[in-house]
Amino acid sequence: MRQTDFAKAITDFLTKYLAGQRNLSTNTIKSYRDTFKQLLLYLKDEANISPEYLTFNELSKEKIEDFLYWLEKNKKVSINTRNQRLAAIHSFFRYVQSENPEVLFECQRILGIPFKKREIKSIEFLTKESLEYIFQQPDLNTFKGRRDLTMMVTLYDSGARVQELIDLKVRNVRLTAPATLLLSGKGRKQRYVPIMEKTKGLLENYMIEDKLLKNGKEDHPLFFNSNHRPFTRPGITYILEKYLKNAKDKNPKILFPDRLKPHMMRHTKAIHLLEAGVNLIYIRDLLGHTSVTTTEHYAKVNSQLKRKALEAAYIEVVPDDIPNWTEDQELLSWLHNFCK
Repeated sequence: MRQTDFAKAITDFLTKYLAGQRNLSTNTIKSYRDTFKQLLLYLKDEANISPEYLTFNELSKEKIEDFLYWLEKNKKVSINTRNQRLAAIHSFFRYVQSENPEVLFECQRILGIPFKKREIKSIEFLTKESLEYIFQQPDLNTFKGRRDLTMMVTLYDSGARVQELIDLKVRNVRLTAPATLLLSGKGRKQRYVPIMEKTKGLLENYMIEDKLLKNGKEDHPLFFNSNHRPFTRPGITYILEKYLKNAKDKNPKILFPDRLKPHMMRHTKAIHLLEAGVNLIYIRDLLGHTSVTTTEHYAKVNSQLKRKALEAAYIEVVPDDIPNWTEDQELLSWLHNFCK
């Protein structure tokens, strides 16, 4: 098959630049790849340009803008997803303008496409009461029930992202004091997070029961399905929402969210730590945020925290024994005549 200038550039971008020079993780590279798969499908179906004939001459600012519009209107993607796709395209054309200077002008036009302002949604989290009811749902008389409880508690207690939980291997669990998990986050950054004694007990029993502490199991996934493969994001979401539904059915008077996505457990851990008075710096380190500015978003969502902060700072400037001014005619008369 003939190799066009675009085909060579996208191949080098994904394999040499992102993987070799920037050393990005596999998941990040897959996200870039998916953006260009969608772009190629759009150009093939909507603009009648086959991928094997695509050159930079056919890739104009207007076609990229049409692609972004198509994503929103036809694929019904969110503004966040639209902006993520545009960020990947920007990254590619920043690379192209140095490798293919003959298309520099069009690259700069494409780099000028702005991101859309997005609505910042409030952070959803579970109350301690609703979380407790969800943890009560797994049937502990079955292995799956015990596994599901252990997985949910680990997800919450560690504040892990769902991919970090999926990527956990047996070797990443330290059960001796102090018990910790080694999580691999964004940009391949690793961090140790402490786990509480009850979480450690659940993990230890689960690993003993499933014979994960035997030699040779160090690189086995910590949590896995019936095929001994790591759980997927949809698989973990399914488990969480199954127990959310059970909790709702059994406790109709308790306030539960409409849905329970894995990331909500991470939000919940952060809010509960704030409520307990834990410093934002420690929460940042636990969650693996690069900047404490990201962590500060959690401090804005809990009205109870705001009320406690205001009450703690309130100064009693008004005496309790305020006179009834309607009965103090002398004061009323003085106020009436004041500044006449």
